[in-house]
Amino acid sequence: MHKIPVCMLHVCFMLFFWLVAVSGFSAEINSNTGQIKLTITDGATSKQTACSVLLVDSKGKKVIESESFRNGIRCDGRLVKTLPAGRYKLRVMRGFETRIVERDVDIAAGQTIDVAVVLERVVDLRRKGWYAGDSHSHMVHGERTIQVDFDYLALTARAEDLQYLSMAQAWSIADPTPEKLDAEFKKRSSADCVLTWNLEAPKNYYRGDAGRCLGHCWTLGMRGRTDNGDDVIKMLMNASAHDYEVEKPPFANFESHALIREQGGATSYSHPARWWTGAWGGKGGYPKQEKMRVSNMAVELPLDTLIGPVYDGVDLMTSAGEYEANMNAFKMWCLLLNHGYRLAGTASSDSCFDNPGGGVPGTARTYTHIEGEFSLQKAAQAMARGRNFVTTGPLLLVSIDEQLTGSSFPADGGGRKLKIEAWASGVDKKGLSLMEVLKNGEPVQTNTFLPGVPCVVTNLVLSEKQSAWYCVRVYGGDPRRQCAISGAFFFEEKDYQPPKPVGARIKVKFCDATSGRALAGKATEITSAATQVREGKFHAVAAEGVVIEIPGTCRLRAEVPGYKTVTLSPFLDNPELLDFVTRLSAEDLLVWETYERIRTLLNNVSLVFRLEK
Repeated sequence: MHKIPVCMLHVCFMLFFWLVAVSGFSAEINSNTGQIKLTITDGATSKQTACSVLLVDSKGKKVIESESFRNGIRCDGRLVKTLPAGRYKLRVMRGFETRIVERDVDIAAGQTIDVAVVLERVVDLRRKGWYAGDSHSHMVHGERTIQVDFDYLALTARAEDLQYLSMAQAWSIADPTPEKLDAEFKKRSSADCVLTWNLEAPKNYYRGDAGRCLGHCWTLGMRGRTDNGDDVIKMLMNASAHDYEVEKPPFANFESHALIREQGGATSYSHPARWWTGAWGGKGGYPKQEKMRVSNMAVELPLDTLIGPVYDGVDLMTSAGEYEANMNAFKMWCLLLNHGYRLAGTASSDSCFDNPGGGVPGTARTYTHIEGEFSLQKAAQAMARGRNFVTTGPLLLVSIDEQLTGSSFPADGGGRKLKIEAWASGVDKKGLSLMEVLKNGEPVQTNTFLPGVPCVVTNLVLSEKQSAWYCVRVYGGDPRRQCAISGAFFFEEKDYQPPKPVGARIKVKFCDATSGRALAGKATEITSAATQVREGKFHAVAAEGVVIEIPGTCRLRAEVPGYKTVTLSPFLDNPELLDFVTRLSAEDLLVWETYERIRTLLNNVSLVFRLEK
């Protein structure tokens, strides 16, 4: 028999008392406490089901077990708690599709009360082929305030009724690789709740300057190894500069997007209009500022749109508490659609499990329609095609002539049936308050519900003779926090042709770095998939220089016999364009003049290559 060291016993006792302190209640039944035994089952299957349980005492104190989730306890369907005697408000929740259960429970001193709860769905969207997911959630965001394990992530995903949850960097694992992460998540996944890793990538600040954020994106369905066996995680991390990473070689976001797509993934810009004023600096050579514009904005998005688009979607909402930023994101999406760029509307939570109260994935989620059995690859493909609706609460299915969002129709003047089915979230007792049909981003029909209604089913007839697009938006009982937006439907006077990618027109000149003497040589087009460099076509460069046109996604490498090569980017090494892009405001992202200015700057690039021997 092995003796347990005294120091280990001390650690165990300290851990026990810490857990009791976190919950705020004693673990023993005595003359002042009682016990509640909760069993929660699904009404359709009669099986125990994961959920979130909130118990609130008469003084308004919530019972919690982890600071990561401050609105109750994540539960696998069975919960036993010893609490101070008294009356409690009980709330049991499971995502948006399940009707909340609320009741009062009296816990008597020295006694145990058994409580059985049956959860019923408002609607079962999986049975209709619609699957909810969140692709922007962090196991470890960086603050590391709270320790979280993989089991807790899995329980949370099930409790939030997410079909899939993609967990981004960092992770509570040493030396993470795609294989290690696959193993951790696969053994905790099931047919109705798939866990996977992904990246918030690109997540890119020019030269590590948080005031010059190029934009944050998330990935979905991306393979973890290239055909050459390279680790995609490392490649993408090396292609983005985070706060204060001044020494990292700069990369454009579109260079990361290239790798993500090559690896079978889709990518969406997140919180594209988010910024705030706060303290920053004091590291990396940046002076300390108490009031600086700290940006998470997608300022590279206009460039990435014109030269591609090189990405697949844009988040229309990121959590329920960013009303103004979410409204601006929706306006941005409308602007893109109005100019012919058929990008998907998406949503994500940006939840951070290692922050107090941050372990709340799915507060904003994307529902995607998938044919047949669910897979992450199918989800990525369907998401990019616009087969989505996004929500912070309400549930919304829209079709035109039984065709899904993302579909196109001829603008022939014929009548087409627009069918709308909408439900208030299961946690929303006030019901739906407003429904809008929007054409080209502007409401053309509005229905206000006073009082709110639990659901709406209606049919309308649309008739279009000109090119246009439509979507539907509904609001819950708290319109600033509860909203759902459908994907878009398109009417076309003639066959749709996407806008032609904008290239760069460059005046190229080579010279000796010391003497300034003009040199002749060749310029080779270079494309990057994150840090992986590939050569393309080359152009002869005379001593007097030359004007060449290249794709907007390329760099140029100067080669002159006897000299070291030099590679320059028409974006990152073009001060006028770089400064214009990185200084954009949220308001600038909402006007097409910004895009036209970038187009003009791309058409008039000057690159002087100063070569050394």
